[in-house]
Amino acid sequence: MANLDTSQAISSEAAISYAAVGGSGDRVKYEPGMFVVIRNGSGSSTTATITVPGNTPYGVANPVKTKTIAAGADVPIPLLPAYVDSTDGRVAIACTPTTTVSIAVMRS
Repeated sequence: MANLDTSQAISSEAAISYAAVGGSGDRVKYEPGMFVVIRNGSGSSTTATITVPGNTPYGVANPVKTKTIAAGADVPIPLLPAYVDSTDGRVAIACTPTTTVSIAVMRS
């Protein structure tokens, strides 16, 4: 699991820098206005899963957030304050499968 600390500001003049997703997931340092872009370079879809920490008011684990990324697609996923683990200020995100899937951390 990799910690992704550096986000890129949106700019029409700069290319987006992608990194390979971690085999066991990644943890993104949260800041307001952040989102990730998942790039799926494979021939089949992949699923990005954000593990939301904590419990609901009913005492059960918060539901995970999932997003399916089609083959060859780039999909932005906004990171919400509710996704942040209060122990380290990070959002946990994992993709399955990971082959030829990459991630960019962006901020508006």
